[in-house]
Amino acid sequence: MSATDQRNTAEFQTYKTGVVVPGICGICASSCPVDLTIQNQKIVRVEASKIQGGSGYLCAKGAAGRGYVYREDRLKTPLRRVGARGGNAFEPITWDEAYAEIAAKTGAIKSAYGPDSVAFYTGYSKWYRPLLHRLAHSFGTLNYGTESSSCHQASVMANLVSAGVYCRPDVANAELLIAWGVNPFHSGNFSGEMMEIQKEKGLRVLCVDPRVTPYTQQYADIHLRPKPGTDGALAHFFAKYLIRAKKTDAEFIERYVHGYPQYAEYVEAFDIASVSRVTGISEKELRAAAQLIARHSRRFTIQVSQAAITHHINGFQSYRAIIALCAITGNVDREGGLIPMEYPGKDDRLNKPRLLTEEFIQQTRPDHAKPKIGSERFPLWSELIDEFQAMDLWRNILEGTPYPIKAVIAFGMNVHMFPGNAKLFEALSALDFYVDVDIFDTDSAKYADIILPACSPYERTELIGAMGGGIRYSQPAIPPLYESRSDADIISQLAAAFDLDDPLLRRGYDACSRSMLREIGLTMDDLKESPAARRIPGKLPYFTGHCLRNGFDTPTGKYELYSERIAKYQDRYPYDPLPVFVPPIEAEDEGDERFPLTLTVGGRLPHAFHSRFHNVRWARALRPDAAADIHPGDAGRMGIQQGDSIAIATANGEITAKANLTWMVPEGSVFMFQGYVEADANAILGAEHLDPYSGFPGYRSNKCAVRKINAVAPVKITKAAKPVKLAKAAGIAKEPRKELEVSVRK
Repeated sequence: MSATDQRNTAEFQTYKTGVVVPGICGICASSCPVDLTIQNQKIVRVEASKIQGGSGYLCAKGAAGRGYVYREDRLKTPLRRVGARGGNAFEPITWDEAYAEIAAKTGAIKSAYGPDSVAFYTGYSKWYRPLLHRLAHSFGTLNYGTESSSCHQASVMANLVSAGVYCRPDVANAELLIAWGVNPFHSGNFSGEMMEIQKEKGLRVLCVDPRVTPYTQQYADIHLRPKPGTDGALAHFFAKYLIRAKKTDAEFIERYVHGYPQYAEYVEAFDIASVSRVTGISEKELRAAAQLIARHSRRFTIQVSQAAITHHINGFQSYRAIIALCAITGNVDREGGLIPMEYPGKDDRLNKPRLLTEEFIQQTRPDHAKPKIGSERFPLWSELIDEFQAMDLWRNILEGTPYPIKAVIAFGMNVHMFPGNAKLFEALSALDFYVDVDIFDTDSAKYADIILPACSPYERTELIGAMGGGIRYSQPAIPPLYESRSDADIISQLAAAFDLDDPLLRRGYDACSRSMLREIGLTMDDLKESPAARRIPGKLPYFTGHCLRNGFDTPTGKYELYSERIAKYQDRYPYDPLPVFVPPIEAEDEGDERFPLTLTVGGRLPHAFHSRFHNVRWARALRPDAAADIHPGDAGRMGIQQGDSIAIATANGEITAKANLTWMVPEGSVFMFQGYVEADANAILGAEHLDPYSGFPGYRSNKCAVRKINAVAPVKITKAAKPVKLAKAAGIAKEPRKELEVSVRK
């Protein structure tokens, strides 16, 4: 036995003593392995794992895991509402009483209005989603939705309409990395590790980000700072430059790309002068960046933020425009470019053994259910994503169209993440019945009829599929606190309470996990014996060229610059098959002199994750006050100094916060971090300020005004949100394509 094996064996024996036990940090979706020191069935220390195959590092959120578990606002027992909705008046009840009432109320609604009148929704966490999705199907509805209605899925859509598969950057083999809106120091911690390794070997890095970040400061060879939401115009300028410089791959385009002639004609409008004016980037900087890409055109890759780009009303098309640069240069499905992502539940390469997650979900899919919420308004989303578009939930409830939603069963719902969220609070108040499952007492829970307490990641089991073909099974480090239960157990018990014809789901989480494991050659016992992830036997890493040889999963079998999936909707929706650029803010809003600044909401702090850590005292102490980042030049013109109380106003309302003066944000912009309930920036955004393709909110491009005040005031919504013109319902004539100001396209 080697010295390393001896050390690992000794450390594993320490695990078995019960002093230190392995765990998985389930606070975000990264599932980082941790070592937990336990004394008297209580966590006293959380550290990065040494032997579970992790990175050996832990982010600030993971390090604060103990404070997260023992937050003072943990839900302790099932509760029943006894007062008005939102009044926070509840009485404790038993689990049996809670299940009986849920079954009776939802059963009556199902009998009166049909199963589609009940919607199932989940925010965080993500691990139990296959079970909740199956619960919705077994109940008889397709109305299963998640917080991914504003996170990640728009980037999935952009990849699907382009390549038919989600692609990732092959940084390990690239000469140039274009990091577009990426900041792994604050979001997606440790995802930049490969970049750091390759940077030492000579990798060049082009960063595109309006903000100055630790990433741009430390690693960028060139840093471009476009105005928020103008990324598509910048990408089209690069495309035009590469085409004119003959740095595209003509053979690749001829064999593997669909729609290049139309695309090449379109990007001709994006000359350097007009793009400089639109993006705010100097012509000198634009030219230097384009030349850098051209020098490495045969081997570059792009890492695009899943949120920063798609959180504009033009975000879906901007994402397409960015990744199109790899297509026209032949850097798709080739080393050093964009390559298909590996998932444990999917293998498009050789159909090797895999986790049968999708089969588990679809096994009880109803045959005659009504279209999902949002299907009429966002048909491309509905076609590509097997979830309802949750940004349309409030409208469906309040208007009752195209059919009524009378009940919502939600796990981890955070209403504050929704734009113009007063609309959703109003909708929850209008429901006949609302169930909220959560770890903590939240504002969303205050509107519930029944509240069920869930346990933390360290108090439950979890089957975890890791990207790259690994899989692990985590076990509880401590017993569930109070009367809390695992989300998966709650779902299985709800299936029994509803008396659903789904014996597998009713048998519980382990039975469901065994069903999903049945073809991979590993058993639950195998996984329980190993603290580290196990690779699925026979599952090899993706090798490049498979899509090129066998065709992309698109209507034409090619990488589509002109999307045939989108083209079929042109007659009824304001859609364009090309990745066109439209302004991130509507013309009438852009010209409103009352709001001269651009408000960007949604950036992340390294010690926070949405609002989940603002009640963890250690984490909150790092930035205790809700603060808006403002450029010193803007602040000086308004007479604002560091720490002053300021009001941030939009056409939809006003909030107050502290001023944080920093050169890291561009002039003309105000950056507000999310999650501070007392200064909820999402509350003053338009509920209809949505991308017409994906339904994603335009968190990061809104007009606002700032003024200095003497005291902090509560959130005040001044008027209802204005409907967005781009997100028209079916049957309304398509709007003409919006061009650049100097577009020469005819």
